[in-house]
Amino acid sequence: MNQTQQPGEHVFLELRARDAWNQREYAAALTTAQEAASVARSNSDDNAWWNMTFLQAECMKKTGAFHDAQRLAESLRDDVLTQRYQDLSARVSTFLAGTLQGQGDLAAAAGEARRAVALAASAADSPDLRITAQHALIAALAESDQLDDAWEECLRLAELITPDVNSQTAGKAYWVIGNVAYLRRDAATGTDYHRRAASNLSPSNDLDLWARFNRASAALRLAGGVVEPETLECIERAELAASIVGGSERDKLELSLTRAHWLFLTAQYDAAVERLRPICNASSLIASQTAAEAYLLLGQALARSGDALEGLFQLEKSQELFRQSGAPDREAQVGKLIDEVHRRAEA
Repeated sequence: MNQTQQPGEHVFLELRARDAWNQREYAAALTTAQEAASVARSNSDDNAWWNMTFLQAECMKKTGAFHDAQRLAESLRDDVLTQRYQDLSARVSTFLAGTLQGQGDLAAAAGEARRAVALAASAADSPDLRITAQHALIAALAESDQLDDAWEECLRLAELITPDVNSQTAGKAYWVIGNVAYLRRDAATGTDYHRRAASNLSPSNDLDLWARFNRASAALRLAGGVVEPETLECIERAELAASIVGGSERDKLELSLTRAHWLFLTAQYDAAVERLRPICNASSLIASQTAAEAYLLLGQALARSGDALEGLFQLEKSQELFRQSGAPDREAQVGKLIDEVHRRAEA
């Protein structure tokens, strides 16, 4: 290959990388984006290099390589172009918050998301950018049990949703507000916001996002004890969409966990145990706070089906994982369950 590339070559490669991304062929998108970034750098096209480097990080995150995505995004954060433009800095910090949350580092995720919110507010008028950053902050706060703070941020987020915001972004915003409402045990408000989200999100626009929304909606309904036909419909829609788009191993495990939660709450304990064991065996592939939920359900299902000893063992694993994740309220809740199982076993 000649040392000097043709000026249009990186444009062609960028189009190929974007097309692979749109087809959910993330490994191919990553490889092509790496090549496109290299050619753009040799042609001194800093904007194209930045976009293709960021796409690489997005591909890594999609395939579950959260640590690699974090490291690449951190290097991008230190780039001169990123530091020159606050909107780029906000995008990187928002992305980093997601990678940190995906690894179970909730305190760091919340800190990075707060930085993203501040940067987005200072950037040129971009409601989508501000909403995305606010979304990341709320998600990190909610998972770390800071529900009052998360709800305060939800109220700020709701003010940003105007008719000028595109429907996909509005749908994501309604989605996260509903999530926090469910976690606050306000099922009526949670259902209302998730219905608003569903009306703004379209499976024809992004089937993968539709699958993740329905899985998350079902998971939050179940966490709030909402065991209704509409909850099961969310699970089934997520499973159908996932069967079409595929997804990473993490995606599959999280969806299976949601189905297991449904089985547990409908008193199908043996079936729940059968589904939960492989999830717990592969817990290194999911965030530590998600793994904690899986061990919690497994421990409860085992105890309910008569195996209190192993149930306690799994509950203790759950408690430790919640502690590592920085979720003290959930850790304390599991501690109470452990005491309860001990009392029942001794009775």
